Amino acid sequence: MSLASGIAEKSRRHRLLVPIAAMTFGTLVLLVLLASFLIVCFDWTASLRERHMVEQGFQRLLEQYQENIVPQADWDVAVEKLDHEFDPKFADDNFGIQLFTFYGFTHTFFVDGQGKVLYASVRGEQADKKTFRPFAATVAELLKPIRKAETARPPITPDPDTQGTVTRPIQSHAMVRIHDTVYILIATLVQPDLGLVLPKGQSAPVAITAMPIDRAMLQTFASRYLVDDLQVVDAGTTAIGMTHLLLHSPSGKEIAALAWTPRRPGILLLEQLLLPMLGALVLLALAGWVLVRRSGVIVDELIMNEKQAKHLAYHDQLTHVPNRTMLFERLPEMLNAVGQDFAMLAVLCVDLDRFKEVNDTLGHEAGDLLLKALADRLRATCETAPEALVARLGGDEFVLVCPVQNEQEAKELAERCLGLIMKPMTCDYGQIDVGCSIGVALIGEGQADPSVVLRHADMALYEAKAEGKGQVRFFEPAMAEAMRMRRTLEDSLRVSLRTDDFRMVYQPQVDVDGNVAAVEALLRWNHPELGEISPAVFIPLAEETGLIMAIGEFVMRKVFEETAQWHHIRVAINVSAVQMRTPGFATQVMQLAARAGIKPSRYEIELTETALLGDGPATNENFDVLRKLGFSIVLDDFGTGYSSLSLLHRFRVDKIKIDHSFVAGLTSSGEVNALVGAIVKLARSFDLGVIAEGVETDEQRHHLTLVGCTEFQGFLTGRPMPASDIASLFAPSGTLLRQA
Repeated sequence: MSLASGIAEKSRRHRLLVPIAAMTFGTLVLLVLLASFLIVCFDWTASLRERHMVEQGFQRLLEQYQENIVPQADWDVAVEKLDHEFDPKFADDNFGIQLFTFYGFTHTFFVDGQGKVLYASVRGEQADKKTFRPFAATVAELLKPIRKAETARPPITPDPDTQGTVTRPIQSHAMVRIHDTVYILIATLVQPDLGLVLPKGQSAPVAITAMPIDRAMLQTFASRYLVDDLQVVDAGTTAIGMTHLLLHSPSGKEIAALAWTPRRPGILLLEQLLLPMLGALVLLALAGWVLVRRSGVIVDELIMNEKQAKHLAYHDQLTHVPNRTMLFERLPEMLNAVGQDFAMLAVLCVDLDRFKEVNDTLGHEAGDLLLKALADRLRATCETAPEALVARLGGDEFVLVCPVQNEQEAKELAERCLGLIMKPMTCDYGQIDVGCSIGVALIGEGQADPSVVLRHADMALYEAKAEGKGQVRFFEPAMAEAMRMRRTLEDSLRVSLRTDDFRMVYQPQVDVDGNVAAVEALLRWNHPELGEISPAVFIPLAEETGLIMAIGEFVMRKVFEETAQWHHIRVAINVSAVQMRTPGFATQVMQLAARAGIKPSRYEIELTETALLGDGPATNENFDVLRKLGFSIVLDDFGTGYSSLSLLHRFRVDKIKIDHSFVAGLTSSGEVNALVGAIVKLARSFDLGVIAEGVETDEQRHHLTLVGCTEFQGFLTGRPMPASDIASLFAPSGTLLRQA
């Protein structure tokens, strides 16, 4: 290290240390001053709030004592027993004894309109009226507002049916000190509550009750309001650390005070945190010293952390291959090099076919192992191409970008990837077999947008999955057009549900005599721009996008509305496998049927074998509910699935429909005839009805009749038509009218 650099480093350390030391010392001083200020403010605020709480609590206590006396004094019976003719026993039972026993009033007196003592009770027992003398002066002051309020009271009107009282309590209270005891003195005018017994004269008796502020009362009050060391002291007494609430006589003279030790949460908090605060100050000083020592290392650590952060930002943490960010950073450079450094660039989108099943059955740890193995195998595929890039887009989707010389080399690369990835993986969870689909976008010379290239590869991947998975598909321009058309159709489906572009048509189903036994409801979509679109196109799209439930509800509602009055024929309605697997579908059908007022027994629900193959709880529940509602169940496209016979054992259907592919193959002799005959016999053995669809020629109907089929549907017997045209199919005899 040179002298100049050493001096510069020391200067930097000095410039760093001085501000840190000043900041640390200033922080320590500020913390001490702030803590002292907060403690003083905290204690002052707490003391003020506690004084206010005690004052309000004591006032509430006085109000409660007054409320305890009101039921005894505001009472028609009390007027009769104390005013009309004073009854000492009644005064004992309802005032002297009761108020002492239940509320703790030690003294009870009654004075008449002239201030004469009528009754005296001390601690629940009648006493000499002389015991009233110490209270006389204060009682005289209390009687003044009582008599004034009594005079101003409006006339009492008896009301035996009233829900409340006809008078309001007339009371006054004061504090009085008798020797060393302070009493709460309460005066209450005796008056009626319902007005059935009216006062005898203009001045009714007044009940005088005294409650001593003794140790028991103070303890109860202190425990309720969490006050420490509550006591009664002489007025003017001062004690360090005590707070006082003065008690006054009616004349305003200070006769005593309530004193207590206020809580000081600030001081208490300081005592509890003194050692931690000192420790914090020491730690702050040590932190400043450590910070100075570490300043020389920080630069090196920052450089190292920057490298690590950049690696994490550009690589997937699980598989350690580049992530989406690096892919979009590197892909433009590689695309620009096409035609200069290499002839073509192959962009492969790789996606596992059964990755979710691995996660669901073996857990996410097994899924993580599978993703790591996939990344390793992709890297192994292009070991000879140092310019190749393997990146993880997210989930189980990876991208391999590799320079190639021609399309054949790209195909070999994709096939090599597919073969390597399809090999089973052996791990702690056993042998894991997963499929893989690959979409390839091949880029020749010329500018290309990275997002467009990846979208093309993703379209090819979508086609590979749609064609059965486990395949490699190269992007073709027609895929973009198909994807655009698919999105257009999807958007149009959503719009058509609101604009009423869907309509229902009905195709007759006839018996051997040509009589119409039923009709099948068929959905038609007339696109405003594309014209009539086949259900074979838009129904699978609706199932894939989740629109099938809304479309299915439209079909049910429309069919029920249009056929509610068709009492002479049955109506068959097609139901999707997605609908049958949706919980609550049968309940929805029940609500629509009830709203339309139709009889379910006139309707048939047509299900394909696919709708029943899942055999899940929702499918079984929907099937059972539809059956119980009275709907007939028809198994459509019979014979084209994988488990037709087992379905007949598991589900109790009413009829099977022979698929049109069998009907089209009927000839004067052949295996198809025998197969159709076997289907008819199978249906008869299960006591099921049977109908053939796709009947277009008399020859086909003749052969079907020979093998025992008695119901037919197809262009021969009638084309699909609106509901308004169904009536024209029937002659007076009920047979089908042939149309040219």
